Amino acid sequence: MFDNENTQYLVVVNGEEQYSIWPAVRDLPDGWTSVGDPRPRQECLDHIESVWTDMRPKSVREALENSGSLIGQGSRMVLSQLVDADDLKAMSPEELRDMLASLDDDVIYGDDGDVIEPNPGNETA
Repeated sequence: MFDNENTQYLVVVNGEEQYSIWPAVRDLPDGWTSVGDPRPRQECLDHIESVWTDMRPKSVREALENSGSLIGQGSRMVLSQLVDADDLKAMSPEELRDMLASLDDDVIYGDDGDVIEPNPGNETA
Protein backbone atom coordinates (compact mmCIF):
# COMPACT_ATOMS: atom_id res chain seq x y z
CA MET A 1 0.00 0.00 0.00
CA PHE A 2 2.84 2.45 0.79
CA ASP A 3 5.01 1.57 -2.17
CA ASN A 4 2.55 2.16 -5.01
CA GLU A 5 4.04 4.84 -7.26
CA ASN A 6 0.63 5.52 -8.86
CA THR A 7 -1.06 6.46 -5.58
CA GLN A 8 -1.23 10.03 -4.26
CA TYR A 9 0.15 10.41 -0.75
CA LEU A 10 0.21 13.03 1.96
CA VAL A 11 3.21 14.01 4.03
CA VAL A 12 2.08 13.61 7.64
CA VAL A 13 3.66 14.69 10.92
CA ASN A 14 2.85 13.76 14.51
CA GLY A 15 3.19 15.66 17.78
CA GLU A 16 6.79 14.46 18.16
CA GLU A 17 7.60 16.07 14.79
CA GLN A 18 8.19 12.69 13.16
CA TYR A 19 7.28 12.47 9.47
CA SER A 20 5.77 9.77 7.29
CA ILE A 21 3.63 9.33 4.19
CA TRP A 22 -0.02 8.33 4.13
CA PRO A 23 -2.34 7.41 1.22
CA ALA A 24 -4.42 10.50 0.44
CA VAL A 25 -7.61 8.43 0.02
CA ARG A 26 -7.48 7.12 3.61
CA ASP A 27 -8.43 8.90 6.83
CA LEU A 28 -5.44 10.10 8.81
CA PRO A 29 -4.59 8.07 11.91
CA ASP A 30 -5.11 9.79 15.27
CA GLY A 31 -2.29 12.10 16.24
CA TRP A 32 -1.11 12.80 12.69
CA THR A 33 -1.59 15.97 10.62
CA SER A 34 -1.12 16.38 6.89
CA VAL A 35 1.43 18.80 5.50
CA GLY A 36 0.59 20.15 2.06
CA ASP A 37 -1.45 18.69 -0.77
CA PRO A 38 -1.53 15.11 -2.08
CA ARG A 39 1.39 14.30 -4.36
CA PRO A 40 3.29 11.33 -5.78
CA ARG A 41 5.11 9.09 -3.33
CA GLN A 42 8.62 10.15 -4.35
CA GLU A 43 7.78 13.85 -4.02
CA CYS A 44 6.54 13.17 -0.49
CA LEU A 45 9.70 11.27 0.38
CA ASP A 46 11.88 14.03 -1.09
CA HIS A 47 10.01 16.64 0.94
CA ILE A 48 10.44 14.62 4.14
CA GLU A 49 14.16 14.20 3.47
CA SER A 50 14.56 17.97 3.07
CA VAL A 51 12.63 19.01 6.20
CA TRP A 52 13.24 16.19 8.69
CA THR A 53 16.90 16.82 9.39
CA ASP A 54 16.91 15.80 13.07
CA MET A 55 15.41 12.35 13.53
CA ARG A 56 15.17 12.61 17.32
CA PRO A 57 11.60 12.99 18.62
CA LYS A 58 10.71 16.50 19.79
CA SER A 59 10.49 15.42 23.44
CA VAL A 60 14.03 14.00 23.32
CA ARG A 61 15.43 17.16 21.68
CA GLU A 62 13.73 19.37 24.28
CA ALA A 63 14.90 17.20 27.17
CA LEU A 64 18.48 17.37 25.95
CA GLU A 65 18.28 21.14 25.43
CA ASN A 66 16.80 21.64 28.90
CA SER A 67 19.36 19.40 30.59
CA GLY A 68 22.18 21.46 29.08
CA SER A 69 20.51 24.60 30.32
CA LEU A 70 20.13 23.19 33.82
CA ILE A 71 23.76 22.07 33.88
CA GLY A 72 24.81 25.56 32.82
CA GLN A 73 22.67 27.14 35.54
CA GLY A 74 24.07 24.81 38.18
CA SER A 75 27.61 25.51 37.03
CA ARG A 76 27.03 29.24 37.29
CA MET A 77 25.67 28.79 40.81
CA VAL A 78 28.78 26.88 41.87
CA LEU A 79 31.08 29.37 40.19
CA SER A 80 29.28 32.29 41.81
CA GLN A 81 30.62 31.00 45.12
CA LEU A 82 34.19 31.10 43.73
CA VAL A 83 34.16 34.14 41.46
CA ASP A 84 32.94 37.69 41.94
CA ALA A 85 29.39 38.00 40.55
CA ASP A 86 30.27 40.86 38.18
CA ASP A 87 33.20 38.89 36.78
CA LEU A 88 30.95 35.85 36.32
CA LYS A 89 28.32 37.86 34.43
CA ALA A 90 30.98 39.22 32.10
CA MET A 91 32.31 35.76 31.18
CA SER A 92 31.70 34.43 27.71
CA PRO A 93 30.40 30.85 27.35
CA GLU A 94 33.91 29.80 26.28
CA GLU A 95 35.52 31.37 29.36
CA LEU A 96 32.91 29.73 31.57
CA ARG A 97 33.51 26.35 29.93
CA ASP A 98 37.27 26.69 30.34
CA MET A 99 36.89 27.57 34.01
CA LEU A 100 34.58 24.61 34.58
CA ALA A 101 36.97 22.31 32.77
CA SER A 102 39.81 23.42 34.99
CA LEU A 103 37.70 22.75 38.09
CA ASP A 104 36.16 19.48 36.96
CA ASP A 105 38.68 16.74 36.19
CA ASP A 106 35.96 14.09 35.95
CA VAL A 107 34.29 15.43 32.80
CA ILE A 108 35.49 16.08 29.26
CA TYR A 109 33.81 19.00 27.48
CA GLY A 110 33.54 19.46 23.72
CA ASP A 111 34.04 22.73 21.85
CA ASP A 112 30.30 23.41 22.16
CA GLY A 113 30.45 23.04 25.96
CA ASP A 114 28.54 19.75 26.03
CA VAL A 115 29.84 16.81 28.03
CA ILE A 116 31.51 14.32 25.70
CA GLU A 117 32.09 11.41 28.04
CA PRO A 118 32.70 10.75 31.68
CA ASN A 119 36.33 10.44 32.66
CA PRO A 120 36.23 8.51 35.94
CA GLY A 121 39.04 9.21 38.35
CA ASN A 122 41.10 6.60 40.12
CA GLU A 123 38.78 5.46 42.86
CA THR A 124 39.95 3.01 45.43
CA ALA A 125 37.63 0.76 47.37
